[in-house]
Amino acid sequence: MDLGGSKVLMAVAMAEGQFLRRLKFPTQSEKGPEDILDRIAAGVQEMLKAGAETADRIVGIGVATPGPLSFPDTVVWDSPNLGWNRVNIKEEMKARLGWEPLVEKDTNMAVLGEYYFGQMQRCQNLLYITVSTGIGGGIMLGGQLYRGQNGGAGEIGHMVVASGGRICGCGRQGCLEAQASGTAIAQMAKELGQEGKGQGMFSGLGTVGAKEVGEAARRGDREARTIVAQVVDYLGIALGNLVNIFNPEKIVLGGAVSLGWEDLLLEPLRERVKAEVFPLNARDLQIEVTRLGEDVVLYGCIAEVGRRKTEGGKRKAEDGRSCIRVDSTNFF
Repeated sequence: MDLGGSKVLMAVAMAEGQFLRRLKFPTQSEKGPEDILDRIAAGVQEMLKAGAETADRIVGIGVATPGPLSFPDTVVWDSPNLGWNRVNIKEEMKARLGWEPLVEKDTNMAVLGEYYFGQMQRCQNLLYITVSTGIGGGIMLGGQLYRGQNGGAGEIGHMVVASGGRICGCGRQGCLEAQASGTAIAQMAKELGQEGKGQGMFSGLGTVGAKEVGEAARRGDREARTIVAQVVDYLGIALGNLVNIFNPEKIVLGGAVSLGWEDLLLEPLRERVKAEVFPLNARDLQIEVTRLGEDVVLYGCIAEVGRRKTEGGKRKAEDGRSCIRVDSTNFF
């Protein structure tokens, strides 16, 4: 399950990454955590009923959620994109399903999806950056997922890139998320419309989001191109800082904005980051857009459920106790 700020993606999948059934519905976070978790639980039951022959073969359930998410107790703390505070997803889902799910931050699952299934397989030092409703990151260092002291690492959307800038959902000003996310792009377009500008982005439509801004930029609309340039600038500052701090081999971009704007973002962003970092850190650095599309987080769920079940089975076998039969070759 991939619980996002605007949508929920769910799938039943084989360990090697084959999807058997899928489900997608809007998050509607304004209805609160109880409603969202109830609908997710109902979705699980719906998918299992649709393929009853596989229900007894379920090895585990993986849940990805926007952060901040504490680890290992998996409590969502003050999430700007969900509006949740102190929600223990593991316990809530266990109460609804009878299963104890594996819960991880969505961007952590995404970087694991890239590491095990994507074009950046087994890249030892890898950053995944999602640019969507919000902005976040997942960090692999030395082939290991880096969570930080309490699970809070990777919240790059709350790196300040514009002192005194837009107010962010977290309450601070000038965060990357407030300056360059899909939400920020829509707000910039709205403000231009209120000033009587940027009409090439509206085309008689009501609300305008990143999709419409991108389409207008491709048509040569000046205001739309200005918005794109601003997004590239802010992302370039943030990624440049990350490259100088972590010196990664590769950066993978994902999320609706990155996927929808690949032709507008990728090359300018590569140039911007190269100009921001030390030549040593720029050497051999690759910046790409994920080829796993919107499923990258689901692939991470598959990988992490498989990894932990395999490790758990090995530990139990070593202790001489009964264990779940898991063939690790099926996972990786």
